[in-house]
Amino acid sequence: MAALQSIRKRGTLLAVIIGVALLAFILGDFLNSGNALFGQSQYEMGKINGQTISYQEFSNKVNQKENFYRIAFNRSSLDGETTDQIREQAWEEIIREKGIGQNIKNLGIQCTGDELLNMINTGNVTPMIRQAFTNQNGQYDPQLAKTYISSNSTESNFIWQCMEDELKATREYIKYISLVASGLYVTNSEVEQEFAERTHITDIKYVNIPYTSIKDEDVSVSDKDLKAFFEQNAKRFDTQQETRDIAYVSFDVVASDKDSADAKKIVDDLKNTFESTDEIENFVTRNSDIPYQNIHYSKGEILNKTVDSVMFNSLEGIVYGPYIEGEYYKMARLIKKEMLSDSVKVSHILIAHRTQGDTMPARLKADSLMGVIKSGIDFGALAMQFSDDQTSAADSGNLGWITERINFIPEFKDACFSTAKGQITTVSTQYGVHIIKVLDKTAPKQKVSVGFLQIEIRPGKETRQAAYMAATQFAGANNKPSEFEQTVQANNLVRRVAPNLTSNTRVIPGIENSRELVRWAFDNEKSKTVSDVMEFGDRYIVAALVGIHRQGLAKYESVKEFIRPEVTNNKKAEKIIADIKSKNADNVDAVAAQTGQTVKTAANVNFGASQIAGVGFEPAVIAAAAALPKDGVSSPIQGRTGVFVIENTSYTPSQEIQQINYNTDRTQLQNDLRSRASYQAVDAVNKTFNIEDNRVKFF
Repeated sequence: MAALQSIRKRGTLLAVIIGVALLAFILGDFLNSGNALFGQSQYEMGKINGQTISYQEFSNKVNQKENFYRIAFNRSSLDGETTDQIREQAWEEIIREKGIGQNIKNLGIQCTGDELLNMINTGNVTPMIRQAFTNQNGQYDPQLAKTYISSNSTESNFIWQCMEDELKATREYIKYISLVASGLYVTNSEVEQEFAERTHITDIKYVNIPYTSIKDEDVSVSDKDLKAFFEQNAKRFDTQQETRDIAYVSFDVVASDKDSADAKKIVDDLKNTFESTDEIENFVTRNSDIPYQNIHYSKGEILNKTVDSVMFNSLEGIVYGPYIEGEYYKMARLIKKEMLSDSVKVSHILIAHRTQGDTMPARLKADSLMGVIKSGIDFGALAMQFSDDQTSAADSGNLGWITERINFIPEFKDACFSTAKGQITTVSTQYGVHIIKVLDKTAPKQKVSVGFLQIEIRPGKETRQAAYMAATQFAGANNKPSEFEQTVQANNLVRRVAPNLTSNTRVIPGIENSRELVRWAFDNEKSKTVSDVMEFGDRYIVAALVGIHRQGLAKYESVKEFIRPEVTNNKKAEKIIADIKSKNADNVDAVAAQTGQTVKTAANVNFGASQIAGVGFEPAVIAAAAALPKDGVSSPIQGRTGVFVIENTSYTPSQEIQQINYNTDRTQLQNDLRSRASYQAVDAVNKTFNIEDNRVKFF
């Protein structure tokens, strides 16, 4: 409920939002009227079965969700990650409305007003509604929801309409999935088969000759081999969406020797003042690239061992440095040595400030309570009755053991550690006045306070310009992808590849804020040539489009290098199997001795398992183990990681199924089926639609 309590106070914000919505509506009319002039396709966000999803329709959906987030969560602006999530939600919602939503509508599935009211009353609501309308005990309270709805303000109407629309759509979707799930049934034969597979247990010993035991160059893989594999496994290369591959060269901005010298000069210029100042915290905060940290270090906690030794074996005021650590020039000054505890156990009573800026009432109440405490009244009982920190009040004010690293405000922590065991003190913070009782402390030990002045060795303007000029010259001299490849090879440059990008790829590993590079890759005009120089953090990147894999069955040439490792392993398997057979070994121990491998064991292997302990996902081995008789030895088995030979060392046949298993196992299998229906039904419906996604053109 806290997220909604301030909504009524923001009438001005809502007026602005409504104004933006009206402007979007007017602009929508303009865009629609201009379709003939500009071409309608440039405003198409996508299509589903030929039905256009316009930019305006999508934008309206996004704007509504953004407005909801701003008001409901009291945010003046949204960060990029949240905006991306909202756009994705809006797109999925539109696809659902035009896809599975039509099935729901055609079937006459509805959620009535009476149903909505019943859901609100019984708590059968969405997580958003449940979270918004919780009482002080953390429980959903339908009365809070109804009170908010009945307030009938512009803000509450907008927020509730968004919530109700989601609740209604969710309810209709659940009905649809329930309808699908109710048609799923598990037969007696399926129950019997699953039970037999699960109770047929085998223990094996095995030897695995891994494919890595043969070098790639020791097997011959021809183009004919690759084509044959591609044709035999064509369905594996039938993709649901288009993907693209790019190659790129990165010109990284790395600090030069001059940049390092510039950073050292800054430190050198500050050293005299750093050694003499009495205001170390303020001096570090003003001049250091990393602010002052108020930490009392125990021996060994300063990661630089030399600095740690100097600080614990020197007099207060000593300065060590300048020295380089990572990407910083540093100096360390020993401020103070003292005996302190590592942790302290405390209870507190919080008297919160009721009015911003007026601290006197809280101080007066805290003083009164201090008098009561000194008279002998139990601290815990007073905490339960008077503390405004409801979480700790429920436990007599107890906060447990705290350390300096805990995320508490500094004034509170300082008061806890500076107070003796058994004593009570008060401290004022931004939250109010705290009455603190120190219950216990660990044994004190020597600690040091150290001020670190840290200046980053950052690339300067000249360094950045040099990297940019190198990237610009490379891009200017290599406009065609073929020239790009030739120059990379001729100059021994590092060629990196980002494969299988989709139009919705948000992040390319290793490249921050890389969405713009993905958009370039899917721009059919721009990606015909090598890209312009693109800046991503401290990197300038020049890219070339090197592969397009259309939706549907991929072309052989586009995937042959991806299938080469698997075909290579197949060739290795043929060679290993032939070698094993030529030795005429009739048991696992003999195969291991002749191949130089170790015999291993695996217990409780059954046909219903997905993996073998110590082996991993090897379905061919599992199938062979289930079929072996007691003491039986398998022929060589081509697995995923190597060739296996297994021996059945213990065999437990399938148990006779009991009536109780028909009931319990059927229930479990049906639950599994119906659980899968919640997502597979949507996938199945979406596959029947032709969905065209053009969002990459816009963002």
